[in-house]
Amino acid sequence: MPTRLVGKKPDFCLAILSENTLQNASVPQEMKPLRESEGEKAFGGATSNMGGRAPFPDESSGETLISPLAKTKILIVHHVCWIRRAVRNLIDQSERFAVCAETDDSRDAIALFEQHQPKIVVLDLVLAHGDGFNFIKSLIKLSPAALILVLSSDEGVMSICRALRAGAVGYLTVEDGDLELPIALDTIATGAYYVSQRLWNVVLKSFARGALRQIKADANLLTDRELEVFTLIGRGAGVVEMAEKLGVSGKTVETHQMRIKQKLNLGSAADLRKYAVHSIAKM
Repeated sequence: MPTRLVGKKPDFCLAILSENTLQNASVPQEMKPLRESEGEKAFGGATSNMGGRAPFPDESSGETLISPLAKTKILIVHHVCWIRRAVRNLIDQSERFAVCAETDDSRDAIALFEQHQPKIVVLDLVLAHGDGFNFIKSLIKLSPAALILVLSSDEGVMSICRALRAGAVGYLTVEDGDLELPIALDTIATGAYYVSQRLWNVVLKSFARGALRQIKADANLLTDRELEVFTLIGRGAGVVEMAEKLGVSGKTVETHQMRIKQKLNLGSAADLRKYAVHSIAKM
């Protein structure tokens, strides 16, 4: 069975960073609302009680009829067209959810969110005119009750932790999406966190090796932009390539590198690159 993580929003990425949670991960826990103060508002026109019905009078007979509950709206934000179509096809088979719009652009996504007011966003981390991590922060700031499920080809532990720290409530890989997407949507709609079984195993292995502890310590020292630079360094990117990917100048990238070295107590650019490559390899 895929792993469901239930409880209050964790400080760093998930409750996976707690040894007690690791010991009790397989024990069912009582599900708590993600945002209890929002109550039924968190699910818009739909409520978490799928048995609910809304009575209304029939114009011809005057009798009270029963209307089926409105479906929970979902916005798809993904840079790959065929993945958006596949996700839409899966959701269209659901009796509980409905796609209200889709896009590959972070700026369009904000406008579509404001227009349709979906309660769930299925999100890629790679977007036109922006990145998924910053989009998550912007969306949560705009609508704290929004439920964000990441669907990405990035299986790195750092990316999982960054997404959940930013405000996402679930994480799937594209490879797992066809089987686990319906389960993930049902899970986060009830107020629980969801990470696919395969990714949960990856996180556990990293935790067991002690890599996650070091990643957590480094992540708490670095800003999100510095983490992006650190990750790109670990993947072998040079200053020019990083500047292009991040949409900044080479001088800005060099400034980030200098600050990263200072925060991690590394003496040279070579030391930074070696440490970054080693850290990324451990994930």
